[in-house]
Amino acid sequence: MTIKSYQRLTAILIAILIVLVSLLVLLFGWLVCRCGWQSIEIGFADEQTGIFEDMTTQALQSNTRQAVDCLQYVVEYYPSGTKQRTGSHLDLIVERQRRQAIREIIAYLRKKTGEDLGSAPEDWIKKFGTNSLRSDPGKKDQEK
Repeated sequence: MTIKSYQRLTAILIAILIVLVSLLVLLFGWLVCRCGWQSIEIGFADEQTGIFEDMTTQALQSNTRQAVDCLQYVVEYYPSGTKQRTGSHLDLIVERQRRQAIREIIAYLRKKTGEDLGSAPEDWIKKFGTNSLRSDPGKKDQEK
């Protein structure tokens, strides 16, 4: 091989190395972004499930109206698809926790009121909720 052949081969190898390093940098950047976003989603899920737990605890220590207000808060608090991608594993976890909180609060309301309005939270909210929350759901954030 001549010197020119070695120079061409070296230039080709350097070009290939630059392409490979560039691809590795792009892959690393993509992984950092993906992991960063996943960390944010996990934080959202933790916060949401924590709110459901807090609302359940508060409801189980409250009178009927306050318990129904907690129920409404759980039902309306960041529905599926707002903080989590609809159908994602984290969304399924959050929605499972929401359903559990709704079941626990409704069971408490059945015991507290002696009535059985079914398992739909809307029926309980309609009958026992405060008028301000039923007429303007946006007020719940201001009142809690």
